[in-house]
Amino acid sequence: MSLVQMDSSKSLSHQVMDSEFDPESSWITVMCRASRFQISVSLKDLRGSCFELEYSQLVAKVVDMDGGADDDYEALSSLYAKPTRDRHSINPFALMIPSRDLPQYPQVCCSKASDIHIIPVVTDTCDYLSEIPQKASIGDGTIKFFKPALDKSQIIREIEMHSRILNAYLKGKMRVANFHSIVISKDSKMTIGLLFDFIPSIGESLQSRQWKMASEHHAKWKQQVTAIVKELHSHDIVWGDVHPGNIVIDKNFDAWIVDFGGGWIEDFVDRKKAGTKERDWQGVQRIFEGWITL
Repeated sequence: MSLVQMDSSKSLSHQVMDSEFDPESSWITVMCRASRFQISVSLKDLRGSCFELEYSQLVAKVVDMDGGADDDYEALSSLYAKPTRDRHSINPFALMIPSRDLPQYPQVCCSKASDIHIIPVVTDTCDYLSEIPQKASIGDGTIKFFKPALDKSQIIREIEMHSRILNAYLKGKMRVANFHSIVISKDSKMTIGLLFDFIPSIGESLQSRQWKMASEHHAKWKQQVTAIVKELHSHDIVWGDVHPGNIVIDKNFDAWIVDFGGGWIEDFVDRKKAGTKERDWQGVQRIFEGWITL
């Protein structure tokens, strides 16, 4: 996948992915400009230098940080991995899935990553080169939504559920983003992610405060989501991961549902009901009769 409109002169922040501190040796993994840096320090290499005492003091502060002063915490906490933004940062250890590990889907189109252009979200504080994109354009310039292949079981379920939607002739008849293609590497050996038709939204899901507070639309959204789930269930298709973050509100204030990869959030669905129609209805009820009224 190629990047468009990238300005290499911009100063990019880094993202701490992982770290470990020990009196004898320490390391930290950092992502910056789509490159992974593994920085290691060993006390034995610092013996006799002016950094030996400084290193030992720093590690001691890390170990005791829970009880340390606020200025110590502020200085040292920057060395720890932090939660990423909603669309997640690139995991430098696992990003793609070998295509041979996935079932073959001859009926599904494939797009070569080399033919796709990433549309980055550029901010002053984000290392956008190290973030997984959400938007990409294909050869004809059409904008698509990109979902990375981070979990094998979720990718398989996503493809299979959308294949069922296609086989049931429901494509384009519901407010469910149409599945476009599987993104593969140039040599086809790796599966990188999936492309979907882009929902014309302002980029917010029902989980946002803006839509949660828009009470004048809640009854309509409940009716729309209910109708979609009923149609899916009539064809034995289970939505799966029901929660406000998977309900997208478009520019016409209509509700769409996304994400057929499975999983669950226990605030909305009981774990024992995972992957069932009952779970879908439980999630819809908890969203529109509980969570959204709080």
